[in-house]
Amino acid sequence: MTERPPKRRFTDSVNHAVDGIIHAFRAERNLRIHFGVALFVLVLSLWFDLKPVEVILLFSAIVLVLITEMINTSIETIIDLLTLSHHEKARIAKDVAAGAVLIACIYAVVVAYLVLYHALMGNVHIEDVFTKIKSHQTHVIILLVFIMLIIVLIMKATGRRGTFTSGGLASGHAALAFAAGTTILIITHNILATSLAFLIALLVAHSRVEAKVHSWLEVILGALLGIVVSIAVFTLFYRH
Repeated sequence: MTERPPKRRFTDSVNHAVDGIIHAFRAERNLRIHFGVALFVLVLSLWFDLKPVEVILLFSAIVLVLITEMINTSIETIIDLLTLSHHEKARIAKDVAAGAVLIACIYAVVVAYLVLYHALMGNVHIEDVFTKIKSHQTHVIILLVFIMLIIVLIMKATGRRGTFTSGGLASGHAALAFAAGTTILIITHNILATSLAFLIALLVAHSRVEAKVHSWLEVILGALLGIVVSIAVFTLFYRH
């Protein structure tokens, strides 16, 4: 009887999935352009008082473009692996996959135009963005977490080492833990709560070193990243 292969852990599956995103981001210029445009559109949408349905439409269009571009990359990679010379059917397969990306891009442009056109025609001020976001501290915290995750992913992609949950230039766990401690300090001004939060952050940092996932330098960089970005985000919004 043949032994069954060991079951893959959930964290391993997440690591492999994010590794695929990072690889596609490094290798495909078009995907980097799509990510940049998607980020620009999402930031632009903060300026406008969009309805939930409109936000869902924008987000769905962006996700559709990114998914089709990654599938197109996968198809091209498989075809290049299986074919050693030019083949008409291989060309057709690549063209069809590229066509799917084009259709998704056209759909995204149409959705963005229909959703943002009337808002762009109105009078919009940057102060409205800060007022809307800081009206609820939850919005600032969610934005902070999103920014932290993006920075950690970019550092792992540019550093060309580590996965989403382990390794890399800076510890993402330490960054998020110390960002949480800094956020609690800024919001509550409670010494006891802040001390407990930073104690937990120190334990998280120590656990990454103890597990030999990160060095002390990488953990310290992650901690500094979490503290600096947290202070910067709250200063940016509450100064306005």
